Amino acid sequence: MPSTFAETVRLVEKYVLTEIERETAKKQLYYHTVAHALAVKRRANFIFQALEPVLKQETHLFDFGRSKHLLDLCAIAHDMVQNFVESTKLHSPRKRPVGVSERATTAKLIRYIRDLNQKVNYSVGFTSADLSTIEESIAATICDRDPLAGKTNYSFSKHSIYQPYLYNSEQNSIVAQIIALADLGTLGIDGIESYLREGVLILLEDNPDLVELVLYRDGTYLTTNSKRITTIRLLNMTRFMVDLARERYTRFPQEIIGFSDRAKQILQDRVFKNLTLENVREIERLTPTSTDSSLAELLDFFSEKLNGESLQTTKK
Repeated sequence: MPSTFAETVRLVEKYVLTEIERETAKKQLYYHTVAHALAVKRRANFIFQALEPVLKQETHLFDFGRSKHLLDLCAIAHDMVQNFVESTKLHSPRKRPVGVSERATTAKLIRYIRDLNQKVNYSVGFTSADLSTIEESIAATICDRDPLAGKTNYSFSKHSIYQPYLYNSEQNSIVAQIIALADLGTLGIDGIESYLREGVLILLEDNPDLVELVLYRDGTYLTTNSKRITTIRLLNMTRFMVDLARERYTRFPQEIIGFSDRAKQILQDRVFKNLTLENVREIERLTPTSTDSSLAELLDFFSEKLNGESLQTTKK
């Protein structure tokens, strides 16, 4: 039995990682794997550590030790369950209904924690406030289509996505804000190559029928019509990757508006230092988005971004 809250959290993290591995194998995941969970934890810790001196001066009644443990758990657990709706259309990606996976994750995680609370000493268990933080933090990672996207005189594409939580209030939980920023923070924190590689992994996860083609670059079996459709699908992804990079850069000031001026400066100068216009333009240069792009060119691009690394999924 755990003797500290930190040990209790580690028990839950172990359970979560096992569940993610099970989901990865069962649902043929390439992006929402243990690697992604650990990457979000790393980025969340980076943000938290950079802001901690300012938060300690500006925030009252804030338990930094406990918040750090909850931050770690939420980062690892936020994508524990992945629910898809298979497309009824041929040559179409599978879809994630907005918020469904996050709500399923929260329900499953809190159910496990409440059961664990019955077995451990109350002094090392989760409080109702802890559970509220967990629920809020996972909800903060929900991405949705921007309702204004694609409208006249609006700068974002019609496929623009954002995290509504960061736009709702300036009184949001610090832990939840950090988790949301870390989840979509690959470009800003880790840089261009990591960002583009994640785009390839998302393509593979959302389009299981394209996995063999992308991994082995053998399209000889495709008919002329299938090649045309596949080229369009791959182009849709490369264009999305470019659009999302532009949006990460443009939206960032609004997403951190709930932080103090000092905290904003730290986030801009020391944490999300790769979120620059120069890097967005480099992504535009590196990524094939022209209608003239061939299937071979697109497959070469996706293959190159994987860098020959083994993928953390097992096809079942």
